[in-house]
Amino acid sequence: MKLAVGVEIGGTKLQAGIGSGDGALTALVRRGVDPSKGGAGIREQLPSIIDEAIAKAGCSAKQLVGLGVGFGGPVDFHRGRILVSHQIEGWSDFPLREWLAKKVEVPVVLQNDAKTAALAEATLGAGKGRKRIFYITVGSGVGGGLVLDGVPDVGQGLGAGEIGHTWVPDPETGKPEKLEHVASGWSIGKRGSRRLGRELSGAHVAALAAKGDAAAIRTIEESAEALAIGIGNVLALLHPERFIIGGGVSLMGELWWGPLKKALAERFAFQPFAHAFDVVPASLGEEVVVIGAVRLGLSAT
Repeated sequence: MKLAVGVEIGGTKLQAGIGSGDGALTALVRRGVDPSKGGAGIREQLPSIIDEAIAKAGCSAKQLVGLGVGFGGPVDFHRGRILVSHQIEGWSDFPLREWLAKKVEVPVVLQNDAKTAALAEATLGAGKGRKRIFYITVGSGVGGGLVLDGVPDVGQGLGAGEIGHTWVPDPETGKPEKLEHVASGWSIGKRGSRRLGRELSGAHVAALAAKGDAAAIRTIEESAEALAIGIGNVLALLHPERFIIGGGVSLMGELWWGPLKKALAERFAFQPFAHAFDVVPASLGEEVVVIGAVRLGLSAT
């Protein structure tokens, strides 16, 4: 049986797992990340977390055919380089594929974390059996990825499907704003803080909304409606069969899903396509990037 290592490098966590590409992980190791130590601090941890995952899986390095990485930021897929991290310094134009290949002595595939998650959900999760999938993660930021017949679209290699960097009307000012700055958990916290007059996170706003706070409810509704505009634009341009939404904001429940689906149905879905797509929650949980990274690692051979 072919095995690969899957690694997720995020702004707050580092994960490594071993798998055969069927969606199950034979081992998973998770560690926290200290942003103050920058990219160099994360690189110091990478060899040991990979070794720990291999040992936990009970396999040897010789059984591994590749290593996949889902990185939390823009990457150059073809060159195997990190373009930049918006959360942690010390990653700009870093040749991570080459650096890791010397450490693990197997082929390495590097991809953005959202597209890595998109691959996992499209082939093993909520999109299994569908040909055209658009995955969206709504957490501290907003990312996305298009998967066609099980293959992520990487554009010219620098990325594609970056829905978070499309433009929508700001619900407070009416001026153009990036979707990520309206729909993300970070923006829900920021906008909710302004409305409610105290410092709040997105999770705090969601908790207040669940208790019936009108300002918190409206903040979440605006976030969901902004995402509906973004989805409507992608639908009109690409017409995927299914949109899959993951990330922490998608776990807010009906307070968020209700306004999202209502806005799509009543206002933003291109009507000739409205009967031929759906929007569903992601199904693979916190391990989704690692699962997708294992698939990337297997594709390296």
